[in-house]
Amino acid sequence: MNIISVGVNHKTAPIEIRERISLSEVQNKEFITGLISGGLAHEAMVLSTCNRTELYVVPAMHEVTGEYLKDYIISFRDARKDVRPEHFFSRFYCGTARHLFEVSSAIDSLILGEGQILGQVKEAYRIAAEVQAAGILITRLCHTAFSVAKKVKTRTKIMEGAVSVSYAAVELAQKIFSNLSMKKILLVGAGETGELAAKHMFAKNARNIVITNRTQSKAEALAEELGTNRVLPFESYKEHLHEFDIIITAVSTKDYIITEAEMHGAMQKRRLKPVIILDLGLPRNADPEIGKLQNMFLKDIDALKHIIDKNLERRSLELPKVHSIIDEELVAFGQWINTLKVRPTIVDLQSKFIEIKEKELERYRYKVSEEELRRMEHLTDRIMKKILHHPIKMLKAPISTSDNMPSRVDLVRNVFDLEEPNQSH
Repeated sequence: MNIISVGVNHKTAPIEIRERISLSEVQNKEFITGLISGGLAHEAMVLSTCNRTELYVVPAMHEVTGEYLKDYIISFRDARKDVRPEHFFSRFYCGTARHLFEVSSAIDSLILGEGQILGQVKEAYRIAAEVQAAGILITRLCHTAFSVAKKVKTRTKIMEGAVSVSYAAVELAQKIFSNLSMKKILLVGAGETGELAAKHMFAKNARNIVITNRTQSKAEALAEELGTNRVLPFESYKEHLHEFDIIITAVSTKDYIITEAEMHGAMQKRRLKPVIILDLGLPRNADPEIGKLQNMFLKDIDALKHIIDKNLERRSLELPKVHSIIDEELVAFGQWINTLKVRPTIVDLQSKFIEIKEKELERYRYKVSEEELRRMEHLTDRIMKKILHHPIKMLKAPISTSDNMPSRVDLVRNVFDLEEPNQSH
């Protein structure tokens, strides 16, 4: 009934190692199906993202250890030349649960509090369930992880505040202009950074977004995705600068695409109505002198990164609250695991004593009267209950998250010479 997790992630291995060991959905299904059908595991799940590939396994054989699983996936990916066991982490019992809870609550992510990982964990569980590799243990583990993530999101601020340049730009614009739906926005550059900024704007109810890009078809594709047909030719967008309240630039170029003189003229046409320029270019797209103009708010990547750093600092202050939630759920999960483990041992223990009692009483069945036999049976029942009371109480007692869960069970089974329990569940 052990739960083992092994894997590589951004803490244990560089990206080239993580790439070698990652699994597609098809490979994921093949891998966990092979573990189950090969009799190596009762249950299995693989979480594979750009930053991690982690196995969660309920072994069916004593030989299936953490080291065995490391070697198994290295062999499956034909990666012996590149990947070594030292690139992996290993977790067991409550350590496995704690790790998945930390992953799901986004405190084990490359970016603290990033919101995508929970969906990826849910997808990993979906795949395992689809091929019937998620049994009672992995199902309970995952659903508890989902509960942890929900509590972390609602009770803490670990996911609040922008931690990407694109989102920080939008967050800043919303602070200056509280209602983005009333503002006219120009996006110069429809590459990855510009696209993310536009989508974040759209998510904040900005609908009046005009896009310009050197390759017009790319601008048109993004406009269509956002549900707008507003596109300006790249050659003429400067003629319309005065029309916009927010200008986002995300172009790869050595020269400024907006100069101080151009923006000065635009401000005159606007009669000095405030403008925000969010310069996401590297090198910068907007002349820094623009920031000196009246009612002009110019923010470049350095300014936005300062906001990100502050947000990450605030997120880190929430970590004690997150760990408290995880500890609370971990104790409950540990108790549940312990009940699964001790139930067959309690049954076996009681059965063994009943068997001993019946054998001993059988020796006297024809040597004493029926009344005396009933008294002897009553007496042995009382003695048996008193002898078993403490071992059963000890087995049922709450465990701490630092306990080695099988130790109590193993101790009782060894002391009372109980046979090995059936490993199926």
